[in-house]
Amino acid sequence: MELHRNIVLVINDLKGNGAERVVITLASGFIEAGHSASIICFKQHIELPIPESIPVHIFSEKKFRWIPRRVRGLLTAPFLDRFIKKHAGTPDLVLSFLIPADRVMAFSKLENVHFVIQNTLSLAVASYYPKARRGIYIRKPSICSSYGVEKDMRAVLGGILSKKITTIHNPIDPKEVEETACESPDDIIPNAIICVGKFKEQKRQDRLIRAFAAIDCQEPLVFIGEGPLIQDARDLAKHLGIKDRVHFMGFRKNPYPYMKAARLHVLCSDYEGLGVVLLESICLKTPTISSDCPSGPNEILPPENLFETDNLDDFIQLLEKAIETPERFQIPLDDKFTTKIAIEKYLGLI
Repeated sequence: MELHRNIVLVINDLKGNGAERVVITLASGFIEAGHSASIICFKQHIELPIPESIPVHIFSEKKFRWIPRRVRGLLTAPFLDRFIKKHAGTPDLVLSFLIPADRVMAFSKLENVHFVIQNTLSLAVASYYPKARRGIYIRKPSICSSYGVEKDMRAVLGGILSKKITTIHNPIDPKEVEETACESPDDIIPNAIICVGKFKEQKRQDRLIRAFAAIDCQEPLVFIGEGPLIQDARDLAKHLGIKDRVHFMGFRKNPYPYMKAARLHVLCSDYEGLGVVLLESICLKTPTISSDCPSGPNEILPPENLFETDNLDDFIQLLEKAIETPERFQIPLDDKFTTKIAIEKYLGLI
């Protein structure tokens, strides 16, 4: 009989981004497997739906902001450790997600603390990385969301953590995704080319707008997401004369019905950790293409579903093919990306 385990997941907040969705998926998976799981957030910023079965506790990091950053994690960690024990019990495994949490958990005295690396550190935190290498990622074992992220981390750390780095792919719960996709929002635009993601530099929605403008396409282009670069994207669509064919739907707590109704899903990022949104669209049987960017898409999609990241002509050619014959770009979901497999691997760390 398997021992009951207590898992704590620590993250800055629960905004509607990929890492935050992974945290909720994992917490649900641990609970469904008969274990305890709690989420610790630093901010009361919750955009995503949280199952009632998952306890969420807010550790307000704001009161520690007066401490200089170079020692803030060290001085905050004892308070966070006590908070975790008080509200979630003594954990068998602690998973820390993203830089704000990692800065503090690096100095935790709790047992079995692991960083869960969601992106290629050399790109995602390039400006901060020298400090991060010295003060954070040499202190705890790391779990990478893809083999590409692991390779990047090993290269940047120069072998310092080579024995303490492993990969567990970010998972999705196919049943949950499929059931949630059955909702019917009034503003769904069927048969669209869809792109789901925050409007920030990494995601490169401008790349898709330029490619879409270059082809003779009768289907509409739909973006789900908000972010600092959304107005730039609107202006580009207007400049290219396609603003009437491009729809900016904003943030949606549940993007799955929109993805399910789409003709084609497109990811056009400069880099990714894994690209959970690719798994979600595949699960919904939506044809999917992506840039062949570091580091996750080529671990999910076959070569024929990928375009050369900085080659607009290559993107345009693939986009035309995928719109014309979308069924050629529909693939099955590999079991290794399911919650059940990920939970087994995480429990194996204890």
